[in-house]
Amino acid sequence: MQEVTGTADQVDLTVTVVEKPTGNLQLGAGFSSADSLSLMLGIKQENVFGSGNYLGLELNTSKSNRQLVLSTIDPYFTADGISRTIDVYDRTSKPQTGQGGDYALKTRGASIRFGVPFTESDTVYFGTGYESLTIVPGTNLPVSYQNYANQFGNKSDSIPLTVGWSRDSRDSALVPTTGRYQRVYGDWGVAGDIKFVRANYQIQQYIPLNKQFTIALNGELGWGKGLSGQPYPLFKNHYSGGLGSVRGFEQSSLGPRDSSTLAVGGPKEADTECRGHCAISGRRQ
Repeated sequence: MQEVTGTADQVDLTVTVVEKPTGNLQLGAGFSSADSLSLMLGIKQENVFGSGNYLGLELNTSKSNRQLVLSTIDPYFTADGISRTIDVYDRTSKPQTGQGGDYALKTRGASIRFGVPFTESDTVYFGTGYESLTIVPGTNLPVSYQNYANQFGNKSDSIPLTVGWSRDSRDSALVPTTGRYQRVYGDWGVAGDIKFVRANYQIQQYIPLNKQFTIALNGELGWGKGLSGQPYPLFKNHYSGGLGSVRGFEQSSLGPRDSSTLAVGGPKEADTECRGHCAISGRRQ
């Protein structure tokens, strides 16, 4: 601070502005009965090249759900605050890991979506993309999957339209201790080899007990249907059981089964914590 020459009530302020770190590197490892050892890597840059845009890379080596995702977000794509998100991904899912099956579902694609904020906690988004999925045969491939591949082929392409809404009143997106998060989204396969419609609803509630402990509740509902006389694509099925789903049951063991006795998921799902009666339709760990 320095006085202005020739005045008695004015000063010049000298301010030095230093940008805070905007990069983030996350490394993690996990172990479960289904996936054994898995490694996670996340690289995030909130202000890449000084543009104000977000750029992120996620890598997961989980045996049952491997993925590589590259994302970029322009939070102010328009002057009105509409955001634009572009994702490019390569995912490999093995639903029957730990149950004697090693077939896989490989998904590759790209998507673009726009988020329109209506309030501080409400956002509506819409977008489209391209997705290619391949059924990779292996041991214990469910009969229903083989029948689907015989009819439509092992590879299917789709161009879905996406629309959704989210409301987030949590105190933190990374480590929430109170508040609620809700999300509704739907996919409509309008072009490509498969025609379908799918909807999903998720709700999370955080209830603080004290400064150290918080109760976290999570619930999901899913529904899907095939269009244009086609059956609902099996690889879009919902699965329950295992880590992050219904505790006490093997991964993806809850739900309908085909003649191979393996769970194949279903277009409809109610994924909640349950007791007792779940044992009749799943395998306990």
